[in-house]
Amino acid sequence: MAAEKFSASMDDALLADARADAEAEGLTLSSWLADAAADRLRLKALRQLVDDWEAQHGAISTAELDALENKVAAARRTAALRLSRSQVSSPRQQAAS
Repeated sequence: MAAEKFSASMDDALLADARADAEAEGLTLSSWLADAAADRLRLKALRQLVDDWEAQHGAISTAELDALENKVAAARRTAALRLSRSQVSSPRQQAAS
């Protein structure tokens, strides 16, 4: 993929936070900024998708949003449980060590 160099300006504190986060993630600042730009464009497209859906079907209700949040929370708990189970060795594996 071709990359174009450019110059950008931002608040010193924001730049420091971006640099620190990029370093913590093992990314260059350029890669981190490219990821941030891609995330912003995906969010913009998602907002447009929701706007289009609501224009056709009506506004999403608070009850529907609450139900979705509950489903997401349950999925996160399930994923965390599966991850913790996969990281714990079975007694048979510990005995073999």
